[in-house]
This record gives sequence, C-alpha cells and structure tokens, in this order.
Amino acid sequence: MYKEPKHIVSSYTPNNIGKTIYDTVRKLKPKKVIEFGALYGYSAICIGQALRDNGFGKLTTYDIFEKYKYKHSDRNILLNNLNFYKLTDIVNVEFGDFYNFIKGGFEFDMAHIDISNTGEIIENVINAYPNKTILFEGGSKERDNIEWMVKYKLKSISPIQKEILNSNFPSISLIKK
Repeated sequence: MYKEPKHIVSSYTPNNIGKTIYDTVRKLKPKKVIEFGALYGYSAICIGQALRDNGFGKLTTYDIFEKYKYKHSDRNILLNNLNFYKLTDIVNVEFGDFYNFIKGGFEFDMAHIDISNTGEIIENVINAYPNKTILFEGGSKERDNIEWMVKYKLKSISPIQKEILNSNFPSISLIKK
C-alpha cells in the first residue's frame, strides 16, 4: 500500500508526484530499477513501495552525495528514510556518477533520472539506452522555464518525444520501449 512520504524534502512532494511514480512502477512491473539522483529518498521510497507491493523487484539508487556542488543528498538521512519505510531489503544505496551511467553497460528494466535534468541529459540517456524504459523528472514547458534552465540557456526537455505522466510542477515523464 502506498504511503506518501510527505515529510521528505523533494520537488515532487507538493504535487504528490510520488503517487504517479508508484502507479507507474506498479503498472510496468520492472524487476530491476536504477535511479540517479536520490537526494533524501522520496522517489526511492515511492519506487520501493511499488516493488514491494508488486511482490518482486529491487532498486539501486545512485548519488554522488556531497560531491555535487549544488543541493545534494546526505547518505545517512537517505538511509534513515529508507529504514523508516522498511525498504532496506528492496532499495540499495550506492555512490554512482550519472556520467559513468551514460557510457552504457548498466542492466535494468526501468531507470528513474532526477539530476537537474535538461534536454541534453535526457537525450544522453536515450542514446545510451535506446531500448529501455526511462522515467524522469521534467518534460513540461513549465519545468523547462525554471530560473536556472533559462539563465544558462539549457536545452529544453519538452520537445523530446515522451509521455508526460504528471504535468504538475516539476512534472514527470516516461519514455517506454
């Protein structure tokens, strides 16, 4: 049963995008999920609950923690949150750099990407894993117009062919292969 992790800081929290993530994992029934951009574990908890309720599957969530110079994760808070939701047997936390991921070679059924996404980042994922299911933060025009995307003239995500699963800010989208 899904329990909204409201106490966890995430851009997903205000619009309950976690329920969309949960429902997507329940529907697609992946066995092996990977995630880049754990922060405090909001999406990992949503994915983990869905895998638990599916009766199978594992998630490995990767982050570079304090090596990311902007808003970054604290591994101990993440682990405590996973423990609170009793998901430590389903969710594995690893140090991992997204730029190694896009070199290829990772095996998974579904990936969730939430690392200050831009159109370039999502295109890199699609190019590295053209036949995989990718769930990612962003995709709406509103999300493309946030301050840092505009300020640095970063490539928009909205033109990429995808399904926007929840258009509430910051939005979440899916590329299903």
